[in-house]
Amino acid sequence: AQGTRIEIYSDLYPIAINRIHSWRIRILDSAGNPVAADMRISGGMPDHDHGMPTAPQITGQLENGDYIMEGIRFHMPGNWQLLFELTVGDSEQVAVIDFQL
Repeated sequence: AQGTRIEIYSDLYPIAINRIHSWRIRILDSAGNPVAADMRISGGMPDHDHGMPTAPQITGQLENGDYIMEGIRFHMPGNWQLLFELTVGDSEQVAVIDFQL
């Protein structure tokens, strides 16, 4: 679906190096309503050509539609990139989030 948006809320703020933590992930349609999606998460450090040190998993969903992603750990400072492969209905899309730690 065009206009799908991802919002991320970390349980650990500020995000620290080498701390396992969880995120809440909200997927919204173009009108800002929560939508259900199947998602796969991957990522790593493109500058260093390696992946994440853990394999974060979606472990549940809250009543408001937020997904719980557990097992996130960033093991070194630098440029990180996360890829969210979403399937919303019959539409597939990839969201990329770049950030600096």
